[in-house]
Amino acid sequence: MLVLGGGPAGVWAALAAARAGARVALFDKARCGASGPTAKNSVSLWNIPPGPAREEAVARGLADGGHLGDPEWMARVLAETYRRVDQLARWGYRFGGERAGLCQPSPAAGPAWLRSAAASGPDAAGRPARICVDGAHYLTRMRRCLVLAGVRVFDYHPALQLLADAEGVVCGASGVQVRNGFRAWSARADAVVLATGGCAFYSGGAGTDVATGDGLLMAVEAGGELSGMEFSSAYSLVPVCAAPSAAGVRMPGSIPAPELSQHFTTLCDESGAVLGGAGFGSRAAAFEALADGRRVYASWHAERVPLRAVLEGTVRGTGGVRLIGFDCATTVPGLFGAGDVTGREPITGAAGGFGGQGGAWAMSSGVWAGAGAARFARGRGLRGPAWPVPGAGLHTASGIDPRAVIGLVQEHTLPLRRSYWRSAGSLRDSIAELDALWPATAFALGGSGPDRVRAREAAALLAVARWTKYSALARTESRGMHRRTDHPVAVERWCTRLLAGGLDTVWVREDQCALSCTPQGSDLASA
Repeated sequence: MLVLGGGPAGVWAALAAARAGARVALFDKARCGASGPTAKNSVSLWNIPPGPAREEAVARGLADGGHLGDPEWMARVLAETYRRVDQLARWGYRFGGERAGLCQPSPAAGPAWLRSAAASGPDAAGRPARICVDGAHYLTRMRRCLVLAGVRVFDYHPALQLLADAEGVVCGASGVQVRNGFRAWSARADAVVLATGGCAFYSGGAGTDVATGDGLLMAVEAGGELSGMEFSSAYSLVPVCAAPSAAGVRMPGSIPAPELSQHFTTLCDESGAVLGGAGFGSRAAAFEALADGRRVYASWHAERVPLRAVLEGTVRGTGGVRLIGFDCATTVPGLFGAGDVTGREPITGAAGGFGGQGGAWAMSSGVWAGAGAARFARGRGLRGPAWPVPGAGLHTASGIDPRAVIGLVQEHTLPLRRSYWRSAGSLRDSIAELDALWPATAFALGGSGPDRVRAREAAALLAVARWTKYSALARTESRGMHRRTDHPVAVERWCTRLLAGGLDTVWVREDQCALSCTPQGSDLASA
């Protein structure tokens, strides 16, 4: 079987499939273990032991996510992550020391579910309820595990298309070899795990240069569906002049990491006044100040570090490829999803993956997708012929500059006034311009060599931007990270998930799965 993507979700999927007896090949867009947001940041993981604290974390997470989450999914992720953190410890990964201490939340900081976890204290082994690991060290160790498990790793082999047979079953992928003159590669398999990450629209966030939405486009081209794409407006606050270097080394004066900056520094304005008036400051007030052209600072020890807002899109957001079961299968047979490329509404609701959910989801969904794909592969019969799924931006010659496409997409996604604050007028304006560009992108975008990769990325960025805008227009309320200035409150009628898809014509519809905006079950209601 194939795993596309070498981040934490892809690595865990490959390990799970190999341990289930499958022969596994992993193809990464860059170097597995050294690229992507995880490799350039610290990563926090849920580590809540069984008992009342876990039940309370589920209940509070459901409320913080606008009641779009699923308690069963949340409980499963918490249980799976707790087991895998213990497994990492047995493999020799050390969680103690200063880094773990930084991630032990203050009871006064963070969202409600995080305060609850902090109050519960460490587990029986002395580990805090939320563990922080160095992303580069974590992935380096995981890559070593891949080699020991017999997984074949192909670095700098971006996938551009999926392969499907006559029945529409995904059975492989194809792409180019960046370090070998961009020669084509193609691989057949009995199942494919998509773990290519989310889409950050080339916003400049650490490690997000490879998060261009390629996997979302490939999934929809194969017939897949998306979920939660309106919850794609996740922004982080990062230092203005102290961004991580290309090697992932933090420069002097920088605060530890985007996630930590949001929970463990004090946000203030030019005068030193705390934004929001109390405690550590309000991120919402900080974004409002930045949108108004004012400066925002983070007070970290004795320093005041200027901050800027960086869009992280679906990387820290919620939207992605829709999953239809606990084995992380998609609506396309033979295709499984893991990590940021998938929709995470069942565990984060409308709130996004800050505070430990994102790292926990990558770990858990990777394990489930790898095991599910291995089971699917064992049940496959004889292979028939397969063909590449037709895709946008793959022509041999280009009649349009990919930079023009990327520039227009960024104009309608990166500014706070376009994504953090939304209205029907701005959304319709964005949709009109993005839709007008799609026909040219679908039929006149392409190239050879590195231009072919960039053209495919431009097509993916445009497609993801259109899905997010259409979904945001359809949800006429404000819930979680989705903020409508013309519909500023949450509405009971919209306590439902939205599905999206389509290429030439984008569609959005409500999920038929009914949700309730009140906690279900006495154990959760009383927590």
